[in-house]
Amino acid sequence: MYILMNLKDDIRTEYHPHSGIPMKTDHLANFRCHTAAPLLIHKNTTPWELFTSHINFDFAELVLKASLTKLQTNELISLIHCSALKRFSVTDYDSICKLWDAASSCHAKVTQFKKEVISVPHRDQEHDFDVWYRLLWDWACDLLKDPRLGPHFMFNAQRLYKFDGRDFVYFFDEPWTGNAFWNSQSSLPKDEGKPFTFIIYTDKAKLSSFGHQKAYPSFINFKNVVWHKSFKCLLKSLAPLSKTGFWVKCWDGIKHLFYLCILILSADYEEYASTQATLREARNFIRQEDKEKVLMSQGLWDIDVNVAHTDVHSAVSFDCLHVNNEGNFSDHLWTQFQECVKSIGQQTQSQIDVHFDSMPRWRNINHFNHVMDISFSDGSKYEDISKVRSTHALLYLLLRCIREYVNINMYATLEVRTSETIAAGCQAIKEFTQPLDQYSAKDDSGKNWAYPKWHAHAHLFDDIEAKGATHNTNTKPNEKCHGPIRWIYLRWTNFKNIAEQYFIDITQVLGLDHRFLIAHSIHLDIKDYDDLITSQNDPLCLDSEDDECPNNDSDATLHIKLGAMQKEQILVTLEQLHANDNAFNQFHIKLANFLSDSLPAHGIPLPGGKRIKFMPDKTVIEHHFIKVKYESIVDWQTTVDYLRCSPLFHNFPQYDCVILQTQARVIFGCLLMLFTCVMDGQTHPVALVHPYDAPVGQCSLKDKHFQFWCVHARPRISSEFFSVHLIIHGAALAEDHSIQGDYLVIDTIDTDMFLHMKLMHKSVLQSFTFILMYISLGRYTNYPSS
Repeated sequence: MYILMNLKDDIRTEYHPHSGIPMKTDHLANFRCHTAAPLLIHKNTTPWELFTSHINFDFAELVLKASLTKLQTNELISLIHCSALKRFSVTDYDSICKLWDAASSCHAKVTQFKKEVISVPHRDQEHDFDVWYRLLWDWACDLLKDPRLGPHFMFNAQRLYKFDGRDFVYFFDEPWTGNAFWNSQSSLPKDEGKPFTFIIYTDKAKLSSFGHQKAYPSFINFKNVVWHKSFKCLLKSLAPLSKTGFWVKCWDGIKHLFYLCILILSADYEEYASTQATLREARNFIRQEDKEKVLMSQGLWDIDVNVAHTDVHSAVSFDCLHVNNEGNFSDHLWTQFQECVKSIGQQTQSQIDVHFDSMPRWRNINHFNHVMDISFSDGSKYEDISKVRSTHALLYLLLRCIREYVNINMYATLEVRTSETIAAGCQAIKEFTQPLDQYSAKDDSGKNWAYPKWHAHAHLFDDIEAKGATHNTNTKPNEKCHGPIRWIYLRWTNFKNIAEQYFIDITQVLGLDHRFLIAHSIHLDIKDYDDLITSQNDPLCLDSEDDECPNNDSDATLHIKLGAMQKEQILVTLEQLHANDNAFNQFHIKLANFLSDSLPAHGIPLPGGKRIKFMPDKTVIEHHFIKVKYESIVDWQTTVDYLRCSPLFHNFPQYDCVILQTQARVIFGCLLMLFTCVMDGQTHPVALVHPYDAPVGQCSLKDKHFQFWCVHARPRISSEFFSVHLIIHGAALAEDHSIQGDYLVIDTIDTDMFLHMKLMHKSVLQSFTFILMYISLGRYTNYPSS
């Protein structure tokens, strides 16, 4: 008899009962690494056949990407023909257009745009508009039949649990792990089909980094009512199929029955909230004329979506970009902060700008030279500003509000949510109330904090439980969809009268968009064909290219990897270059002592069995970059920090900080130098670090209110050598200008650091509670009496 024991971090997957799939448990290392591989199907051994030759296709694609005019294309073709290049048979620009048209009509895998004319009344007249769209279900069928994409679809709802050593803890990440997907599958007839869910995104976009031109989520830039009726066209193909279901022969050659539903609507919450208020008002009227009068006053149209298994109001989702970054922070907390600072005086404004400029630079986070006199159109800029805090006493209450808001936003953006972090997020919303009430009581600006986007937080964590992590519903990732429109604006207009140019040439615009899609599809076919030929020559070669599992990465076993290698340096010369820096005092002696102690501790014998003494000509090789891999405590995936230790990186010195696992405890420190040293033919990577582990003073009320984690630097002469393998991951630390040598850990650089610091605060609190308990029992004899 065998008893299966669950290991810590094991993942249990519970499938929906309608799926017929039994529950299973995977080790964390194997979880997500068993996705079915795409079928290697190559029906066409010449994917470029409509272009006659591979080189013809490459040339046609180059013309498309470069936006060459007809004249430029013909001149380039003439030059190529002069070179007598074989197999190049393109004759002129018109022949390229004919090739694209032929490829478009013959490429069955890509659904083409369809035109429909809608009629909208306006000022007692009927106006006709052309609406161009792809039939959503036809497009979905293209994806279901694609052997590259098909294996990655998820048709069964799942509930995921992670074993913490005692219990399996429920967590959410992808949409199919949420309650909405589960309930959608429950609403279907048992054993009769699968849910096929859509995420529909809509938002306006700024077309350039300058000016005010915007594009809207429809090809008709007129009244809102026109867009609403256009949207109805988009959904029209889904409504009947959502009720009856539809059989599709999928990528695996098997027919499956699907029922369609709209799971997520990703849009600006405030636009939705105001729309819902107007709709409720209109629907109170009995007469159709009265309803339309209310709706038309706001440019609205009451659309009956009529898609089964879909609740449009429940599908509307929390959008971190518009609700928080471009809403609660940019339009409310940040504007209040700017106004408060300006009322204090110019000196305070300048001081805050100086503090922002002094913040450490960090990968994927914007660095600001000044912030007090500018505004941004990019929500990510406001998100990064919110991660940096000032501590001016006059703004104390408002800054406490911002700190609590940041906590809410960080909990909102976690990539994976457990029942514990959801509870913590709900508590963060409650903790925002007290400082906000105190601030409102003392603020005489008359600011009203009861606005729709703040109310959205009341539904935030219910939405996460329903649809998974907020990256599923956030409009920020989907804004990449605006790229083609921006490209068209840049390449095909004169930046004036954009609407007229855009819609006069709409067929050309859509044709270009379709050509890019065709080109991408042909490229994938060519890659598949190349892979097939390669696999026939060497069947094992493709296995090494499978990067679905991180274990196949050639660097996967390397926790640390050094980069940006410099020239070899003699130790004596190195000490002379840093003669004015106490950290490099007696560099060669300290390094010899470090290696003499470190090597035997790791089972490496010392050369000749004696302690190391370096000759004057001993050399080391410096590195200005280090890549640190670690497991994130948020989503348990391998995460990488890219750290710099360079006197000049993008015109600025950058010496990043790290968290180190020493023999005694975990400490923070600043990288001063990264280098390798060769001993007996073995290369040893070493870091010179300025430790920030000196005793700090008593925790102040300010530190408690702002949840600061303060560290204090040792004297620079106390810098030490460490093996780079002791680096856990990077850290961003900001200098506390009020106390020399004090640094504050920036816990908002990413979600992993945020949870790490929450755990460290919790650990200290538990230790303090433990000490108090022993004091109260009279058993902690070493604690000084008061």
